[in-house]
Amino acid sequence: MITPINGTVRPLTAFLLLIQLFITPAMAQITWPAGQLLPSFPATAQTQDLFILRETSSRWEAEGPSLSHKTGRLETDGWLCQTGIDAADEHMIYGPYDASIPAGPNVAEFRMKVDNNTANDDPVVDVDVRNATNGQLLASRTITRRQFSIAGDYVNFTLPFTLPANNQSIELRVYWRGTSYTKVDWVGVQQNASSAEMYLFASLKGIVNRTQPRLFSYEGDAFAEGQYTWLRSLGLSWSETSDKWSLISKYRSEISGLIVYDPAQIHTVNLATMLAKDRKALIASPLLLSRLTAAPYNLPILVDLRGQFSSKLQVYQSIYNNYWPSLDHRVLIGLNPEIHKAALREYAVATGLATIWLDPNVAGESELLNSFLGSMPAGSNYMGWWQDEGSGVERASRYGVATVASDWATNLTVHSGMPRTVNTKPMPAKPALQNKMYVAFILSDGDNLQYVEHLMRKLWDNPDRGTVPIGWTISPAMLDAMPGALNYYWQSSTNNDNLISGPSGYGYAYPNSWPDQARLNLFASKTDEYNRRAGLRVITIWNTITGGINQNVGQAFAANAPYTLGLTAQNTGGGLTIYNNSLPGMALSCNYCTNEQAMKDHITSASAGWNGTSPRFIIIQAQPWQNVTPTSFKNVANSLNANYVVVRPDHIFQLIREANGLPVNPQ
Repeated sequence: MITPINGTVRPLTAFLLLIQLFITPAMAQITWPAGQLLPSFPATAQTQDLFILRETSSRWEAEGPSLSHKTGRLETDGWLCQTGIDAADEHMIYGPYDASIPAGPNVAEFRMKVDNNTANDDPVVDVDVRNATNGQLLASRTITRRQFSIAGDYVNFTLPFTLPANNQSIELRVYWRGTSYTKVDWVGVQQNASSAEMYLFASLKGIVNRTQPRLFSYEGDAFAEGQYTWLRSLGLSWSETSDKWSLISKYRSEISGLIVYDPAQIHTVNLATMLAKDRKALIASPLLLSRLTAAPYNLPILVDLRGQFSSKLQVYQSIYNNYWPSLDHRVLIGLNPEIHKAALREYAVATGLATIWLDPNVAGESELLNSFLGSMPAGSNYMGWWQDEGSGVERASRYGVATVASDWATNLTVHSGMPRTVNTKPMPAKPALQNKMYVAFILSDGDNLQYVEHLMRKLWDNPDRGTVPIGWTISPAMLDAMPGALNYYWQSSTNNDNLISGPSGYGYAYPNSWPDQARLNLFASKTDEYNRRAGLRVITIWNTITGGINQNVGQAFAANAPYTLGLTAQNTGGGLTIYNNSLPGMALSCNYCTNEQAMKDHITSASAGWNGTSPRFIIIQAQPWQNVTPTSFKNVANSLNANYVVVRPDHIFQLIREANGLPVNPQ
């Protein structure tokens, strides 16, 4: 309220106030109505400031000319060593003797994979960084089998080191112990000043976008959709910024100062992330202080976290003791500060939610994680990701907390401010039930918001999309986090594109592990509410990657999710179960196929013994990360004979219902 002088507003003052109304953007606040999974952001600005946000890094392919080898061999995209074939206790990678890395703190990266990460915990490789100019070993680390978070896919390992001077030749080495199949994709170096900029500009996005989303960054990799794709798809315009530092000047009036993190205790980045919102502060590395505190920015240091914590656990215990009691407990965010420098961090800054990185498999960390999860209300979510998928999702599920995978989602603040109206399309009429073998294809991992934002959007442009029916898994939480994107997928879908719910409802969870029936019923009913609004009528239920659905879980969905046509289960080949005589649950015939031949083989196996006297139902789920595309499904469909009919997942469940005397279209 403006108080007039002597009861009146002077004409000049009134004119200036009117001008200010037009030149100052409307500032709003994040809202979070009761019963809503994730918060709503203020309306996204029509014109975005677009900038590129990437680390400056050097990378050398394992099979490339810059690296040498004493054991192993080239295999397609990397350098491979196999037990019983290649010589053990030799360097499978060494080089590149590059002298361009700047002096000071840097981080080496090693991208590798093993074929089995659970058989034992034997040492697999030793990695190190050596100063080849003077022979000094700068850093080293032994990596064991169980430190690989996944089997059969690449995992990045980091190794911080300090280079004492410029123009020093560095050598990155991978020494193979001979205990496991091991493949190296590449080795590289992240330059630390560049990493510091990632934290800085992620926090700038969070502070600016929390009152009106105006900053859009492109952080894409090989799976990404392109820097203009979503701006065009959402109907937004943009202004490209070549110098991202100019954005600090542009929005200087909205920034109060700096929170300095401690590079010696990198988990202080997560504490700074949580503190930044209330202080309207940027997250700053000591490397950038001289620039940020000087003209033209003149930003004061508000909080200095250097030297305050001696351990990772101490940082998160401080968050729990001193800040958690006053924070919103409906969402907890998990980000690895060594890896997730930007991406979801902007969302964490904007919301001011507790941001942690605790491993359920590590003593001390596990107990503190339980304290966080145990104090969250029913219907809560954990956003980001875990050190290990299985143990993380399992632990959260035991407390009735679902995981919204989103650690590499890059512009959720912009997406969350888009209009919340989603215009779904009616389901096409199902085909007639015949004595045929019905096949439904599902593309997995749509619970993952970064997949929906990046790789799925890229696959959506495949020219063969729409030629055969495909079930595209997405997250019901998109209603809150990405409503414009959800609406885009609906409006650009064909009759062969069937949007269905990713695991295992409104978030990724193992429902078999839910702590009590009341919370399980709430999970099912909230999933039904979100699925109705999102137009999703099939749910892919995961109880680990190979687990079936417990009877009480199926009954909970049957009783509390009446909009649902059917559930898929991960216990491959486990057949059909009908819960409460009303809801079919069908085990997948392939739960995570990686290529066309695997899909064909599983269809053949599922078809064995069919005699043509009754219908048979086959559901094939494939994963998108190894180049399964709409073209792959088209090729598999074209390989089938006239005994097969390829249908949408919602149609296959309607056909299953008809074949079993259940209502075909329950509402």
